[in-house]
Parts: sequence; C-alpha cells; structure tokens
Amino acid sequence: MDHQDEQDIEIEALESIYSEELEIISRKPYVFLIRVKGSNADTRDEHKVTISIQLQFNFVETYPETAPLIQVTNCSDEMTEERINSLQAFLEKKAEENLGAVMIFTLVSEAQERLLDFIQDIKKDIQLEKDRIALEQERLDEIKYKGTPVTMENFLAWKIQFDEEMRIIGKRKTELLEKNRKLTGKQLFERDSSLIDSDILFINDQGIKVDESLFQDLDDLELEDED
Repeated sequence: MDHQDEQDIEIEALESIYSEELEIISRKPYVFLIRVKGSNADTRDEHKVTISIQLQFNFVETYPETAPLIQVTNCSDEMTEERINSLQAFLEKKAEENLGAVMIFTLVSEAQERLLDFIQDIKKDIQLEKDRIALEQERLDEIKYKGTPVTMENFLAWKIQFDEEMRIIGKRKTELLEKNRKLTGKQLFERDSSLIDSDILFINDQGIKVDESLFQDLDDLELEDED
C-alpha cells in the first residue's frame, strides 16, 4: 500500500470518528482541522473549566513515514502562549515516536489528555488566587480590629482634625456664655430649675428659717434685670 492509499483510508476513518469536529481544507495534499476540547464540567470539581483548541494537520507526500506538520490554533483564553508552545512541542514529539503508522487519532487523544492536565493547573491557580484573597481579607480584618498603627503622617492628620473640633467646641461654649450673661435672673431660673433646688438645700443646711408666704406671689413679680 502506497502512502496516498494510507492517507485516504485514515482520512475516511477520521471523518467517521470526528464527524462534527473535522474540517477538510485540502485533499491534495491533505490539510485539515480537528477541534479538540477538554473539560471537567461533568465532574464534581468546584471550579469548572473548559479549554478548546483547533489542531491543523498537513500531510506531506511521504506521511506516515514522515511526521505531519502540526499547528495549534484558535485556542480559548485559558491557553496561554506558554501552554500553546508546550502542547505544540509535545505533539511534535509524539508524532516522531509514531513514525511509520497512521497517528492522527493518537495525536488528538494525546492532545485531549494534555488539555485535562492544563485544567488541573488552572484549578490550582484559581484555588491559589482564592486563598490569596481570603488571606488578604483576613489581614485587613485584623488591621481593622487592632486599629491602624500610628505613624507621623496619620498622627498629624488626626491632630489637625482634633484641633479643629476643639476650636468649634470652644467657640460654641463662648457663644453660650455670652448668651447666658444677657439672660435675666428669672430666665436663668426657668432655664435651669436645678438652681432653685441647690439654693433650697443651702438654706436648709444653714438652718435658716424661710417665710414661705413671701414666695406665694413670686410669679407676679418682675425681677430688676427685666427693667
């Protein structure tokens, strides 16, 4: 059987196996694409990952005695340049190991296994990032619980804010004192009834007798400050 016959038979088998994934670009010489996918969607893994690529094969005249030209194309985002180059080199090595025999089915199967290996790597990366975020959040929570360490910068910022608050409080106290100075005696008594109670306690402590009848008409009197 010559090389062309072997190639024809293999392509016919591949069209049957990969009826939806295979696309023939040329038949003389054979150039074709096979879409390959790796996924853990059907597993119980927490992190679901799917990787897809396209393998392009070019048969040379003496295939399978000579390895086909292989190109990894149309890769999903998970396929970094490093992974693409790694897969390319891996498939070329496998092709050299299978010289003399039809090998496309073997190469596609090896590519699928390699994609599953990449998925495991991606899962580890996802978990590492998840752990990193958790540790960072834990660190932030700890800082929040313990308080922010005092530095010259944040101390000066606090001091400026504190001084401003004290200035405002002092201004309000001054305004209140000025306002109280303008109040009449009666207004002061009405403002703070505790003044009356304190005077009564003082009188009782001194043993002074008070004629309560003098205060019966207190409400009708006007204190001198109101004049």
